[in-house]
Amino acid sequence: MSTAARLTRDYLTGLPDGCAPERSCADSALAGDIYGSAFLTRPVFFDRGESRDVGTRLSRLYDLLLSLPERLYGGDLRSFTAALGWPPEQIGAALRADGRARELPRCARADLYREEDGFRLLELNGGSPLGGWDIVLLNHALLQDPYVASFAREHGLGFTDGIEVLTDLWRESFPAVDLSANPVVALLEWPDNYAALEPHLHRMAGLLASHGIDAVPCHLGQLEYRADGVHVFGRRVDLVHRWFVINDVVTAGDAALLAPLDRAAERGLVGLFTPLENEVYGSKAALALLSDERNRSLFDRAELDVIDGLLPWTRLVRDERVELAGERVDLLRYALANRSDLVLKASSSHSGLDVLAGWEASADEWAAGVRAAVDGPFILQRRVRPVAEDFPAPGGGPAEPTVLTWGVFLAGRGYGGAYLRGTPDVDKGVISSGKGGRLGTVFLCEGGRGSAAA
Repeated sequence: MSTAARLTRDYLTGLPDGCAPERSCADSALAGDIYGSAFLTRPVFFDRGESRDVGTRLSRLYDLLLSLPERLYGGDLRSFTAALGWPPEQIGAALRADGRARELPRCARADLYREEDGFRLLELNGGSPLGGWDIVLLNHALLQDPYVASFAREHGLGFTDGIEVLTDLWRESFPAVDLSANPVVALLEWPDNYAALEPHLHRMAGLLASHGIDAVPCHLGQLEYRADGVHVFGRRVDLVHRWFVINDVVTAGDAALLAPLDRAAERGLVGLFTPLENEVYGSKAALALLSDERNRSLFDRAELDVIDGLLPWTRLVRDERVELAGERVDLLRYALANRSDLVLKASSSHSGLDVLAGWEASADEWAAGVRAAVDGPFILQRRVRPVAEDFPAPGGGPAEPTVLTWGVFLAGRGYGGAYLRGTPDVDKGVISSGKGGRLGTVFLCEGGRGSAAA
């Protein structure tokens, strides 16, 4: 039994009647806006050794994603991005005019399920607009419960502060920006999204202020471009943290709105964390290219072990024959006959949007979805069946099986923290706040005695 499994057993065995630490979470700053107001009823324990292993494996997979333009298209990034299904407006907005690849920050978040034999990757969200940087607030909220606090002290549990991880990434990506000198950082949203995301950005600004950073929530239309750099509300900006996504860029006018910021970043007048190019490698279509048997000869045995160890069978939706379990099958015919084992996903969606779980759909709905997706920016992926864990029912009731989506951050070349979504509906196709998912967080343990919670 792993340390994490033993701690879970001990936690549930010693849980006092009526203990409901999720009540402390409901009073935290995370309640509401992007996270919803439902919380897991206990912390999740994670072996430090396993967290390091997962971080290493994700880093190696990310390396393979970054290598795909060279392996498949001779380094032609525009051709690669077009093959992922991006329209011209988005390609023009995200890539340099000459098609040269940038040196990108190594920043991503993997959404994982844990199967019987380990973690499986559902998607890898590249770049900076990632939920969960502020999950440390949930760790602090849980520690307000006397039982959780006592259990954490007894077992030496620790946790990762996502704000520290984020500022370390900024420091690594932009060494010329002195983060100890009260820099101005624009927390930048798309104009149409700003009203909905403003509370989240202000919460992030408050957390960053405790690290000596003057973070300013704003949207792209509020930036000013002057000879000495980018300004917002009369202050010169040292660094921009991008919160909007490539799907916000729809028209030529959208691309024109973004262009001055991109030019300022190219000239070194401001740091941009991260360029939209990062999202190229967060496309689910890129995962399909990694999974495709026609590309396996491009990878050595160790690289194939990384792919096979993390990635479930994933394919672009095309009217063609593919390999499955050593046999050649007609993809569309197979998909229509096996909907209970497959998920249909838009390749650039996020937050569980544009996902159709075959086992939740009628035969007609599934067939219509698959046929409409042919030759579009969609993928089919093998259903991953997560192992359920026991969680107390809300309010301190008897334990109930709950399945989790693990949102694990890749920071640089390793583990950068995690946050979780869970549901007692063990056959749920998508676990998200909009579909009943409860928010949770991780406490780290090591050999029965981790570092102190702080």
